[in-house]
Amino acid sequence: MEEFIVIVLRMINGLFTVSFLPIIYGTYVKTRKRFFILWGAGFFLYGLHIIMRTVFQLISIDTPLSLYMISYMVQLVGFTLILTGIGDLVNRTREMLLSSLLVPLVIIILYFTTQPYLLGYIVTLLPYFFIAMSLLVVWWLTKVNLEYFIIGWNILLLANLGNVFYYLDPIYVEILVIFGKIILLYGIQYRTFSFLVDDFTRFLISGRAVEYNDVKRGQIQFVDLSRASKIEELQWIKNRIMESKPRDERSILISTYDIISVHDLNQHGLQGDDLYFIRMIQGRNPHSKVFNEQVMTINDDLVDLDLLIMDVIQFANERKVSCQIIIHTLSSLIHTHGWKRVYTFLLSKIQYIKGNRVNIYVLYYPDTHSNKSDIAKFERMADSIIIV
Repeated sequence: MEEFIVIVLRMINGLFTVSFLPIIYGTYVKTRKRFFILWGAGFFLYGLHIIMRTVFQLISIDTPLSLYMISYMVQLVGFTLILTGIGDLVNRTREMLLSSLLVPLVIIILYFTTQPYLLGYIVTLLPYFFIAMSLLVVWWLTKVNLEYFIIGWNILLLANLGNVFYYLDPIYVEILVIFGKIILLYGIQYRTFSFLVDDFTRFLISGRAVEYNDVKRGQIQFVDLSRASKIEELQWIKNRIMESKPRDERSILISTYDIISVHDLNQHGLQGDDLYFIRMIQGRNPHSKVFNEQVMTINDDLVDLDLLIMDVIQFANERKVSCQIIIHTLSSLIHTHGWKRVYTFLLSKIQYIKGNRVNIYVLYYPDTHSNKSDIAKFERMADSIIIV
């Protein structure tokens, strides 16, 4: 009777593990991140191994050893994919793949050179140990939200240790394993799982995402500051940035001629890791790739501003993330470069912004422009006008 219960629990365990694939695949469809495909396929093969082993037990007690070896190789491939996925998180995909391939290599060497019983110990414990320790090291170095996965995989490791050294009855082993996978499933369904890859690869972080941002295509919005004081301007910028943090939306503030300084932002409660701050001032500032530094300086030149915006658009396309650019202010650009040049520049950017995940907020002072018809031309290109 006890053996039958173990077989039933093991089959439930296998089917439960296989069911991780469609759940994780749903996240892949939403994010298009390779990590989710690796983990989904890894859990599927891991569960398939458990099902195969259970079926072999049901068919006959004389099932050839070669069939069990095939099922264990399926498990090893699954674990290799899971380990490779962890490497993909920290941009070490190739290194983790090569490292994980050492496991079957060691097993093959042991199989042909030593007692066969060592093979069972290695197959059972080594992949669990590698995965649990890899997650722990990555979490320790990055502090990214991996707690559920660390707890789940360590429970699986302890359950298999208890099984190998006969510290636990087989029934309790299966129950403990299922419990560990329930914790893993909770981590997979937790709202920040969709952003696990972005938490490692982000060029800036405005807080961890707590909801997936199904952002609309880019828009240009004008922000009328004619009624706002300096404090109200800073408060609006702060509110805009803080509202974007739960969606993990990247923020870039371009300050022309130091009208707003880093000191102003710090005084208003905005820290360096909340946004990228770009100073657009006169001088000979060599162009460098945006996001290399938290605070950057570019020339008072529309060409440099063009390169900056295109860098942000390119990043948003490659990483499939949303960004917002806040330009403070349009008025100072018009007074320096003339309304025709600035108008042509913004007009040329509309086609790129509309097709991407980049929103631009253009702050301006209408009352500082003597020719109201000129500023009206800019307002007509805006998707909306916000009055502060």
